[in-house]
Amino acid sequence: MRIIVPKRTSFNKFVTFRTGEERPVGFCVDLFDEVVKRLNYSIPPVFFEFDGQYGDMIQGVFNKTYDAAIGDITILAERAEYVEFTQPYAESGLSMIVPLETEDTAWIFLKPFNLEMWMVSGAILIYTMLIIWFLENQTNPEFRGPWKYQFGTAFWFIFSSLFFAQRERLYSNFTPVVVVAWLCVVFILTSSYTASLTSMLTVQRMKPNFSEFEKLKKDKFNVGCDNDSFVQKYLEDVLGFDHDKIKIFDHENNYTTEFERNSIAAAFLELPYERLFLNQHCKSYTSTKAAYRFGGFGFAFQKGSPFAADFSREILCLSEDGNITRLEENWFAPSPECSTSATNNNVESLSVRSFKGIYIVSAAVSTICFLLFLFRLLTSSRPHQEADGGHLTPGGKSGSSSGDRITKYFYNGEKTRVPRRASTFAQALDKDEWGSTKWEYVSNSDNLENN
Repeated sequence: MRIIVPKRTSFNKFVTFRTGEERPVGFCVDLFDEVVKRLNYSIPPVFFEFDGQYGDMIQGVFNKTYDAAIGDITILAERAEYVEFTQPYAESGLSMIVPLETEDTAWIFLKPFNLEMWMVSGAILIYTMLIIWFLENQTNPEFRGPWKYQFGTAFWFIFSSLFFAQRERLYSNFTPVVVVAWLCVVFILTSSYTASLTSMLTVQRMKPNFSEFEKLKKDKFNVGCDNDSFVQKYLEDVLGFDHDKIKIFDHENNYTTEFERNSIAAAFLELPYERLFLNQHCKSYTSTKAAYRFGGFGFAFQKGSPFAADFSREILCLSEDGNITRLEENWFAPSPECSTSATNNNVESLSVRSFKGIYIVSAAVSTICFLLFLFRLLTSSRPHQEADGGHLTPGGKSGSSSGDRITKYFYNGEKTRVPRRASTFAQALDKDEWGSTKWEYVSNSDNLENN
């Protein structure tokens, strides 16, 4: 069996002829040998070097000069008209390789949380602040005064709790419960934020120079590709690149050299070449998703040859058995610095979904304390109405509705609460009864009599 093999390829791990050796070596040759071994063919293969374009290799098989062609040959519709291709042993597509540059980290402190996370966290903070302000407004002297002062004190209290530095005294027995729930949220958020930010600062954040074909064409940047493949013609005819903006190379090392010289802005490689290239240069380059697919890599036989069907069947068996993967690991093993490249270096921002439970607990605790405090406020004023003679209106109804009681609570109306003593946050936690703080109630009529 006369087998034609390319003498030189840009990526010689697929196939190459070593100096002084008549038999080629490489991934494609090992795969070919595995198939022949399984088929038990008695016809020994004879390999011939071919120094030319891949299209000319196909013509050599078509005109029956050779029985088959092996190597990194892309299956294309045009080529399939002349030869019989086997089942593809590797997928193929056009990928764009671009250099990586360091990402700007000026605003990296905002990256640990995504926008939704920041908004929800801010909403929970403001909601907790309003609840604490409502609970402490009339009983805590530090939360009294003009509206600006009241909200300023409440905001400073809740903000300082982010650093566990709050020092204001708490008077309502409901407030410590709200604060404890909020501190749980603060502890979890700060711990998660610190861990995420540390990961982002530890991992070098890189981004590609270009991500779209159109920008390269519009700005007329130079691009590179292999000199012995169909990619150059594809870039011109399909993608619309100018001929004089395409540079061709005959070895993989030329790409890194030209990138370092800024001679090219991007390189277009087929998917198997892209993976091999990034296995060696993962720290400095990246690739875009292959948007243009081809038929894959396969072996070419003469039209009507029974060898094509036999090889296709055995290639499928080798793929299912994992032998092709084993060959890939043997020939295309990543460099030491890229051995951990399977791990994604991009640290994702944390989202609300991860903290939904603690947010719900905090909001629920705050709401329950607010409702209990409001219930106690509305029910505690009834005995004092009876003590003042009911204050009945001409219609016989009480002159103080629930809305009036809440209004008087904020505006120091009919009743003013004067605390007998103040308690710190720690002392408030030790009280026996939730609503048992004792107050002296001084009515406006009493104030007038004393005056």
